[in-house]
Amino acid sequence: MDNLTILIVDDDPEHLKLLTGHLISHNPVYQLLIATNGKTGYEIAIKKHPDLILMDWEMPQLNGVEAIRMIKADEKARAIPVIMITGTEYDTDKLKGAMEAGAIDFIRKPFNPVELMARVMTQISHIEINRKLMTQQELIKKQEIELLENEIAGQTKQLALNAVNMIKQGEMTQAAINEINRVFPFTSPDGRVILNSVVSMLNDRTNAHLQDEFEISFEKVYPGFYESLTLSIPDISVREKRLCAFLRMNMTKKEIAAITFQTPNAIDVARFRLRKKINVENEEGFMRFLMSL
Repeated sequence: MDNLTILIVDDDPEHLKLLTGHLISHNPVYQLLIATNGKTGYEIAIKKHPDLILMDWEMPQLNGVEAIRMIKADEKARAIPVIMITGTEYDTDKLKGAMEAGAIDFIRKPFNPVELMARVMTQISHIEINRKLMTQQELIKKQEIELLENEIAGQTKQLALNAVNMIKQGEMTQAAINEINRVFPFTSPDGRVILNSVVSMLNDRTNAHLQDEFEISFEKVYPGFYESLTLSIPDISVREKRLCAFLRMNMTKKEIAAITFQTPNAIDVARFRLRKKINVENEEGFMRFLMSL
């Protein structure tokens, strides 16, 4: 593992020389950071976030255990593994205290080069495994995000398609009603009754299945919109909810009129009433309200 940063904290120049020499001879590309007291070691740790720390026990200003406690108290630095290097503290209870403070292992002075590198390499192996796990987790997360984005894109496309189909169906129905109205004056009274019934049926049943599909797609693309809308306007009607959904999709007044079989003027009146219900003075404020849901 080449791209590794190791912080060595020791106030003894000879020990620093030995430690750095062994590490460099093992792998010359290791980036080594040096601190000669616990306080500086702590400051470098929270600023540079090295991959591994070799921490001497007895040092001026802050001893090793105190420095480890401070490092472990930092949210971003607490995960850095620390190997404690001890020359005088052999007492089991004290070593246990160092481990409880956050040290993950310890090496006694004078250290054996083989033991030193064995313990360091053990931690490096753990670091490498953790990096691979993090990479895999990031890859999985990225794939999940891509799948979610693709799903949302598909749902958005389906919602737009449903809206287009509703508009087309509404326009076709309106054209059929217009043609019926043209022949209406030339039809017998009994025929007019039938024509009125046909127009009524067209107005009542047209777009019914398309509207159901629209509602399902809309809820997938804008989850919670209707719920938030109802909480904001408890007395809102079904027709007003649908109008708000169309407006949330930035549909034009002409498009909404084609779907709902209302005149553009009726839609303007409905929008005005909705603004009054939420106490908003202008259309800009009303649209901001809808976009916030």
